[in-house]
Amino acid sequence: MSMRKRKQILLIVAVAAVLLVAFSLLGRIIAPSWQPVDSTATVALDSSDTSIAANNAVNAAIGTYDVDEQTVTVHVGDGVTVNAIVRTPRQPQWPDAEHPRLPSEIPGCMFITGAGLAKATDVYGDLAWDMTSAGVATIVPDKRMDNYSWQYRDYVQMAHDYEQSLDVLENWVGIGDGADAVHVSKTNVGLYAESEGTWITPIIASERSDVSFSIMTSAPVFTPREQMTYAMDDYFRKLNVPFPTNHIISRLTTLDMGSIGPNYGDFDVTPYLKAQTQPTLFIYGTNDLSMPTIEAPATARSLMADAGNTNTLLRYYKGANHQMRVGDAKAEKSLPLAENFERDITNFALDAQDSTTQGWATAMTAGDDTPWQASAVMTDLSENGVGGGMVHSVDRLAVLQVGALLLLIVCGLTVPALHASRKKHIHREMAVAQLAANCSPDSAETGNVVVKYDELAKESRRRPGFAPGMATRLWTLGALTFATTLAWLGYIVYVALGVFGLTANSTVMTVWQDAVRVLALLCTIAFAALIVTMTQTAVRHRKNPWKARPAVAGIGHYVWIAVYALAIILSFFMFMFWDIFLV
Repeated sequence: MSMRKRKQILLIVAVAAVLLVAFSLLGRIIAPSWQPVDSTATVALDSSDTSIAANNAVNAAIGTYDVDEQTVTVHVGDGVTVNAIVRTPRQPQWPDAEHPRLPSEIPGCMFITGAGLAKATDVYGDLAWDMTSAGVATIVPDKRMDNYSWQYRDYVQMAHDYEQSLDVLENWVGIGDGADAVHVSKTNVGLYAESEGTWITPIIASERSDVSFSIMTSAPVFTPREQMTYAMDDYFRKLNVPFPTNHIISRLTTLDMGSIGPNYGDFDVTPYLKAQTQPTLFIYGTNDLSMPTIEAPATARSLMADAGNTNTLLRYYKGANHQMRVGDAKAEKSLPLAENFERDITNFALDAQDSTTQGWATAMTAGDDTPWQASAVMTDLSENGVGGGMVHSVDRLAVLQVGALLLLIVCGLTVPALHASRKKHIHREMAVAQLAANCSPDSAETGNVVVKYDELAKESRRRPGFAPGMATRLWTLGALTFATTLAWLGYIVYVALGVFGLTANSTVMTVWQDAVRVLALLCTIAFAALIVTMTQTAVRHRKNPWKARPAVAGIGHYVWIAVYALAIILSFFMFMFWDIFLV
């Protein structure tokens, strides 16, 4: 290897090293600065017995009464209707100690579903049925879906829609007749909700004095943005997602949602919790990966206590997932519910109203397993950088990422047009040169093939195209950048699908991520090689413009190189945002 070649390689390596460090440092500026922090939160359990009972309470057990079921139509406004399933206990035909008569007024409970779930026929069949069999009338309405999507949700409007079903339950008639007639108490109707539904029930409870209790299962308490950030970080920990991908969620969830959405990312339920005066039961499973199971109830109970409501209970159930089922962290309807969970929520529904005067005979905070929380919840978004960094919104992220990819594709597709333009120019040069040769006084002596080499040399320097070595550098960098982008986007899709299904393979993720980072390193080297080649070409052309070609010549090639440069800049900008450089 010649000394000149050796120096050029060393120069490329040096430039690549400087670029790599610069790109890594710029990545800290481009993206939001917040990163997950390990949680130190703990909770003191008063008892390992999760039982719930008010003082002097004697309740019917689950299965005491037969259950009648009826589907009704509920008008929720704007001409929209939903179906709801009403379940009521039946007076025993022959009452006895095990099957006592129902009182003339019984409590009621409306069930509200979590995110995405819509049909009453698909949810709460076991919970509502069992609660009803212990003497509580229940209603499970469909979720209104015409104004509900992943982009748009209005929790206040949803609360008002659900209130129409609550009115149906309160005014329900037809539970027996004559001496056996039973009515739903208009002053003892409560709410049960899971997950997203617990952003809705505090709105209803704070607005209606006729609501007598609230059961909040797997309640996020924090904003959807804060909860999702926590959940994704917990999923990443569970699946051993490698660094730095395990911190990537913060770069997404701390972005301003912009016009793409979701619009409800910063919905704050705390004002409604402060106004919620009813007895409230918070429930969590110790195998729930999506909820901050210690900080969420602690925050809610503290807010409510400060507002004067200390009648709040907390229960934890061993091995229960987000839907309070055991056997797997994933939500599966076929899995059994946590032991004593149904018993406890039923007794709370039966005793909540009495607890306001008689108090609770059982522990306020209990669990048959000690909960653990992986990371701390990001609770101050204004200080931690929502909308921070140069890529401050989802809109801008989408434009930059899609734009970079499309521009690379455009560059690749327009190369044939550049070749055609260059070829046409060469043919014109040769024609002019041949004509000049034929008209030359020396043409007879040279057989009419005299070519004015000086003129041809001048024409070739003006010929559209790139200087020697430039095309290879451009193609190499473009191909590597395109491959890196596709590989990274494919990796992100794999991780996302794996996280939501809790199925991603840690080894595959590590190998895939490392491969992408090696490609990014090769892109950096190719970028450095292009910079060195362009600089050296420019220097040679400046020294001797009549003999050395410029790096780029021709209008078409200038336009192409401008689009190419923008594609590369945007691509590297996104590499920096995703933090995939090796430093």
